[in-house]
Amino acid sequence: MLKHIYLRIMNVQKALKNKKITEYNKNNKDDNKIKQELSCFTNKLYDENVKHRKINENKNDYKKINFECNLNKNLNKTENIEKEQQELSKYVLANSNDFINVTNRNRENEQAYITYQSYLLNNKNDNYEKFYMNTKLCEEMNKNNLNDDFNKNKSLYNSINDNANLDDNLKFILNYSSIQVIKSLNLNYNYINCKDFFMSLSLICNQLAIHKFDNKKFWYILSIKLTDILKLKDIYKTFCIRWLALILNSFARVNILNKNFMKTSSKFIQHYKNEDIHSFDISQIVNSFSKLNYIDSSLFIFLEKFIYDKIDQMSYQSISNICNAYSKLDLKFEKLFFILSIRIKKDTDKFNEQEIANIINSFSKLSKIDFDLFNKFLQHIYIKFYNFKPIEIVMITNAYSKCNIYNKCFFSHLFSYIIKNSKYFHPAELSILANSYAKFNLREIKVFEIIKKGIIKKENMLDSGNVAMLLHAYGKLLIREEYFILNLLKKKSHLINLLDCRNLTLFYVSLIKLNIDIPIHIYDNLKLNIIKKLNYFTDLALVSICYSSMFYKYFDIRLISLILILLNKRKANSRSFSHQIHVSLFVLHSLYDFYKFSLKFLICLYQLLNRASSYFNKPNYYDINKSTIQKRISPFIPKKLNIQSEVAIGPFVVDFLLLNKNTHEQYIRNHRSIK
Repeated sequence: MLKHIYLRIMNVQKALKNKKITEYNKNNKDDNKIKQELSCFTNKLYDENVKHRKINENKNDYKKINFECNLNKNLNKTENIEKEQQELSKYVLANSNDFINVTNRNRENEQAYITYQSYLLNNKNDNYEKFYMNTKLCEEMNKNNLNDDFNKNKSLYNSINDNANLDDNLKFILNYSSIQVIKSLNLNYNYINCKDFFMSLSLICNQLAIHKFDNKKFWYILSIKLTDILKLKDIYKTFCIRWLALILNSFARVNILNKNFMKTSSKFIQHYKNEDIHSFDISQIVNSFSKLNYIDSSLFIFLEKFIYDKIDQMSYQSISNICNAYSKLDLKFEKLFFILSIRIKKDTDKFNEQEIANIINSFSKLSKIDFDLFNKFLQHIYIKFYNFKPIEIVMITNAYSKCNIYNKCFFSHLFSYIIKNSKYFHPAELSILANSYAKFNLREIKVFEIIKKGIIKKENMLDSGNVAMLLHAYGKLLIREEYFILNLLKKKSHLINLLDCRNLTLFYVSLIKLNIDIPIHIYDNLKLNIIKKLNYFTDLALVSICYSSMFYKYFDIRLISLILILLNKRKANSRSFSHQIHVSLFVLHSLYDFYKFSLKFLICLYQLLNRASSYFNKPNYYDINKSTIQKRISPFIPKKLNIQSEVAIGPFVVDFLLLNKNTHEQYIRNHRSIK
């Protein structure tokens, strides 16, 4: 029964395809026919023009006499035509307005012919050929114009009706198929326990998914029924991996996830009695689990050994799917990706655009970057650059920026591509592009203008992560689009509560870098969320927040003290940490008398300084942007203090704590007994 239903779906699908093909061929045929007729007609006119030119050159006198005769004939002819037209018009008015237009056109053509003869007599110049050609064209077009319009409208009407009927038939059959599938699964298991049934079931599911049949109730009931079937004893004898792989792929296509069904499917695959699994099935299974974000590490480890054995037999799409799926796992599959990279490098020119994007994106997520693979793909990316879809270009750009691989030629191509295809980018894609440009400090104002326009139109489609990336890009490149950013902040302020620690850091630090007057309620909400999630931030994120908070508009001693105490508790230590803590402590010293701090806080500052001081004498310690630090610190410097604004070895930072280190040590020693 299910096999018969599947064949019905395929017949309707074929009818739709054939209809499209015939329409395409008919259009091409009509175009060719028109071109042929037009070329024949123009050739004919050209031959006639040549003849008339010869007659004009050799028999000018004869032409004058002949013209007078022709003129009289034409006048008589027009009189006769007018009489006929008067009689005809009575009939035409009763039937159709279109015929009135035809008669008017004929009258105009006759008058045009007469004016043409008089024009020839008076002027005797080379414009004769052009005028003659125009009159002929008018006559031919008037004959065919009405019929052509009617035929075109008729064919268009018929084709629309046919397509609508076919679409309705397909929808009807898809609904009917879904009902019959559920009915069949409600039958006694002995009636459906055969290979043909499960094969037909998987093929129908695949067709339903292809045609985006997204009835959630149907897919949910189907998943429950299949879960029960997969648990039956000896089910592997009739239900093979291929059919399960197709069904899983169908669920992935319509994005319906039933965790219990996925878990049962995973167990079924791992305990499948037939030891061999085809490479296509492996690709389908891992791709389905990946798309649905249901990562079963035991299943992926189980399938790994089959990939090693069948890697040379795999299609390029299968390799792309496997790379994409395994890159989403937290587990490290270094051996697998090494073997995959060898296979990929042999045939880098054979992969299509989507496969290239998936592979590069997958390899960018690995801890160890394969620079050779990225460089080999570059030349093939250049060749196919304008064939990529916007999402694929974004994936490739993001992958190269993640791996910190900058190529001037690539960004030159990207600039042209963005300008050419700006209207096709999704707002989320634009935010990723902005972030990639910021990664390499590329301040392309035209690109950011396109990004701004694209986001203004569809800003409702941005999520919290996209907004954070955008602000990070604008902040890092110091592009102060104040109106755009404030407008975005006001409309997306509710997303602040949804930000994770990483995006919250980007949000906060970027806004302060841009030196924009943030509405007070948005700033307070940012601080509140930072304090709530303080223990979940990384050391580097906390240092960045503390460093940014030294700016005089956003200085908050409570937030700063909480961060510094937590950093000291974690024993934070790095070169970047030492830079930013050094500056932060200097600002604190400029504003406050350290002797007024509590002993606990003072010990905290002392320990932070000791860890930071271990980096002061190391090479490249001062290799940071001078002007940024100078601008950030200068508002806090006491006016009475005479400080050298710049030193030869790097940015101006007064080593106040180093100079007064002994004083602080003495203070702590004297108050050691105080709790």
